[in-house]
Amino acid sequence: MENSRSDVGRRVDGTEQTISKEFDWHETPPSVAVVRLLSVALNRDPTAIEPLGETVDPDALNRLLLSMDDSSKVEFTYRCLSVLLYGDGTAAVEPDGC
Repeated sequence: MENSRSDVGRRVDGTEQTISKEFDWHETPPSVAVVRLLSVALNRDPTAIEPLGETVDPDALNRLLLSMDDSSKVEFTYRCLSVLLYGDGTAAVEPDGC
């Protein structure tokens, strides 16, 4: 189940912003969580953003997160955004500075 707590700042336009949300990786696959957060950060429909598979293997990401302990973290960059995923279910998207 998704935790209803999320932190949303200003839109991605070169200004500071962090978007985060807590998920249960057994109920919401990490790849789905990432697409949801990216669509908010980019202010676009999830179907209108560049496919996640062009940046990272979604199936591998899902398997990896399910095997991690709560303190582990995976980070990758998607279109000048840092995507951070934690074993405890926290997902965040923030500007990368590029």
